[in-house]
Amino acid sequence: MLPLPRRRGSEVRERELIYLVAPSGAPNYGDEFILRGWLRYLAERRPDADVVVDCHTPGQAAVLHSDFHPRVVFVDTIWRMCDATRDMELAEGAEFVQSAIDNPGVLCRMVTGIEMLIRADVVHFLGGGYLNSVWPHHITLLVAACAAAEKGGGRLVATGQGLFPVVPGGLPLLRELVDRFDMFDVRDTPSQLAAGDASRVRSTGDDAWLAIADHDTYDSEAVALERDFVLCVQSDLMDDFAGGGGLDALVTTVTDVLRAWGVDGRDVAVVEGMPGTDRVVFDRIEHEIPEACFVPFTDVWRRGLPARPGQVWASTRFHPHLVAAAIGASGTALGGRRDYYATKHRSLVDSGSNWVVSEPQSIPGSPVRDGGFTVETVHRFHHAKMGLADEIYPRHPRLARRVGARVERLRALPVSGLRVVRERQRETVPAV
Repeated sequence: MLPLPRRRGSEVRERELIYLVAPSGAPNYGDEFILRGWLRYLAERRPDADVVVDCHTPGQAAVLHSDFHPRVVFVDTIWRMCDATRDMELAEGAEFVQSAIDNPGVLCRMVTGIEMLIRADVVHFLGGGYLNSVWPHHITLLVAACAAAEKGGGRLVATGQGLFPVVPGGLPLLRELVDRFDMFDVRDTPSQLAAGDASRVRSTGDDAWLAIADHDTYDSEAVALERDFVLCVQSDLMDDFAGGGGLDALVTTVTDVLRAWGVDGRDVAVVEGMPGTDRVVFDRIEHEIPEACFVPFTDVWRRGLPARPGQVWASTRFHPHLVAAAIGASGTALGGRRDYYATKHRSLVDSGSNWVVSEPQSIPGSPVRDGGFTVETVHRFHHAKMGLADEIYPRHPRLARRVGARVERLRALPVSGLRVVRERQRETVPAV
């Protein structure tokens, strides 16, 4: 078990302060899915706690997430501190952030926000792939949290982290910071190796597993469910696609795949994981797939992912791969940035996804129809993540009567419920 929150001298807090750090608000389907899952969990486990979400775009995050916990607020304190180090060398950025925590007047317009961070009972880094060399200055997020916990006495935890590729020259600092956490959970083997061998390092997979059984994870009534082929193709972080061909090469590859597979536009749905960014490719290939069904992010967010068994997906995005495969959809993961997306997609294959991870030159000549994760695998990962959450936030006796029902339903759902969902969708929509 994790240690209980540490007292600050003789001070006794009447209300617990839980401080979540997340890359939310862009919006981006995977990041928002993870935050929503944790907020719902805390609404059951800690409904009376003050919950702070510190993210880079708090206004939009508040629009998306304010309903998921009764006492949640949104700030950008730690992200603004981090952004101030964007052009600094690693050591300089770490020193700057440390000094701002020690003396908040260094950032005089953020004093109250920094004070809130310092007095948090727990600072919790939610999962995602944002603490790596794609955004090297983000390591100062960890520096700020460690400095705040040292000063205020709160716990430090991280879940579902993707640390690869590691910031060049940053491995010693990363491991030093990880060693200061009460618990540090990662989602893939390269991240586990990067985190080091400290006993506090766990590996329970991506944080999306926490919410995989939520009632609105999947849209069971979408028109897109009638389509046998689904595309989810981004335009960001694609500069080195096909050996540096970038977006143009991605457009050509997707077009060639659809032609090789003999896919008609009336058989295609296009899912948007990030608004605008994931429409760019579709706009350029729309003439190749007339009558394709476009599913905007807003529909996915409000109604769920339009995924079912029997579908064939082609996705550059990681979380649509995870969630679609969890319901039993087949697919091909198209390689994006090699030092980033390949690790993410392969971690799912290593965990049991039957999708194929392909570079442009090795994309299968016919659709992959091997399904996704087994129901038993989904059950195992969901239970592991729920167990981790319960360890981080042990049940208070006075809350015991308020919480159990939904948590127990979620625990039971992956084996029985997901199987029922799959069977119902097979009955509703003929599988390929």
